[in-house]
Amino acid sequence: MEDIQLAILNAAESKPLDFKQQIYSALQAKVYDALQTRKIEIAGSMFRDNETEETAEIEFQTSSEGNVDEDL
Repeated sequence: MEDIQLAILNAAESKPLDFKQQIYSALQAKVYDALQTRKIEIAGSMFRDNETEETAEIEFQTSSEGNVDEDL
């Protein structure tokens, strides 16, 4: 947020190069934050999917074993 405020001040003072740099810094910070957030979301979904698959596999094995015992 500080970058945006400085950019506005630089624009008001007719300093285009400083304005450009502050806007660039603000955009860079936003993109970095968005990428970090997305990485966390992807990592969380990967672990969540693995846990779901392992649980389903264990449940399938137990239900299959139960049916075999009943037939004997």
